[in-house]
Amino acid sequence: MIEHSDHSPYCIALQPICDRKLHHVADKLLYRSHCGADAASFDDPFLATVRSYSTAVYEVGIENLVGDRMLLFTAPLEWIENTGFFELPAEQLFAELTLDFFASPMALDAIQRLRAIGYLIAVPQAVFEHYAEIPIDLVDLVKIDSRRPDCLDLAARFKGLGPRLLATFVEDQATLDRVHAGGFDWFMGFVFLPPKHVKESGRKRSSNRAVELRLLAELSSREIQFEQLEALLAQHPHFCVLLFAQVNSAAFSRGNRRIESLHEAVVRLGLERIKTMASFLLLSRNDPVEAVQVRMLLTRAAMAVRIARRVRSIDPNTAFTLGLFSRLDAFEGLPMTTLLQGMPFSVPMQHALLKREGEMGKLLDVLDAHESGDLSSLSPTVVAKLNEDFVHAVAWTEQWLVGEPPQSPG
Repeated sequence: MIEHSDHSPYCIALQPICDRKLHHVADKLLYRSHCGADAASFDDPFLATVRSYSTAVYEVGIENLVGDRMLLFTAPLEWIENTGFFELPAEQLFAELTLDFFASPMALDAIQRLRAIGYLIAVPQAVFEHYAEIPIDLVDLVKIDSRRPDCLDLAARFKGLGPRLLATFVEDQATLDRVHAGGFDWFMGFVFLPPKHVKESGRKRSSNRAVELRLLAELSSREIQFEQLEALLAQHPHFCVLLFAQVNSAAFSRGNRRIESLHEAVVRLGLERIKTMASFLLLSRNDPVEAVQVRMLLTRAAMAVRIARRVRSIDPNTAFTLGLFSRLDAFEGLPMTTLLQGMPFSVPMQHALLKREGEMGKLLDVLDAHESGDLSSLSPTVVAKLNEDFVHAVAWTEQWLVGEPPQSPG
């Protein structure tokens, strides 16, 4: 965590970047000093860089954090001048250089040093407006603000010169369609974030969706009996197939005996692993934008578990479902009141989801504050813990998505 002279903290976040097929290929590691901040603004940007990236990269590990995707990070000039002090695995990183970076007479030398180490270089398009002498062949990624009226003209100007073109501030589907048609290579913006407000999707819901919701809700309670769970699973044959495949995989099989009993499969895997598998099945989508959103929804749920383990007034098993359901209404295109109909949630949990009341409601308020970057109501100590929770939750989600499930998000 970093503190200003007024002791205000910063918030770490990851923003997804997608390619032309809308595959999630990179992430921008953000550190925000206040709600809605478009760029980092600190008294000591070098210290902010060191502290935020040492947490995200050294403590958790870049492979655990983003898998094989690329990571963009803002590189202040002072960091480059102290490369021996703070080194990162260059093969997966874009060093993003801000406009004021190029005011230094040492800027070109610094870029050459970065490229010699192996970093890729990202810059905003405005760099070439202010510093026409910057060679285009030193740059690997050019960021262009999609809100600019001339953004498509700028893309055409840079197209074919070498660098990838990244459209930023892609806020909605219409903008995404426009910049995609305009020849951009990568895209970043709120269009890829999980929705916060219900917008009826028009998606037809099968009976399996209802079973998946009910199954996930039942698994949030440690009072569920195996017999009840088996009855629910029997209503979803596809999930049963997935369970048997998992329990008979090399990670779980014992000797050469295959598990063919649903009861034994449930006992062998355990409720927590089945709950996580149910979450992934519930969130599985063919739409590529929603596939990106799933990663962040699961990270939110995993963060809730870590917070619950620390405060100890909320069962971590319940916290996962609480964190997930708190955004699932918008993801499903259903009002929360409709989503909760028939769910076996306690009254406190329902009040937390509907009204943000009680201890569970406070947990959701904390998640919302971190997600939005609005840190005004949180102490620096709390925010430091949330940053740690976030990067560990991202790593947990990443491991699940690549098929290497860890034991617990906490």
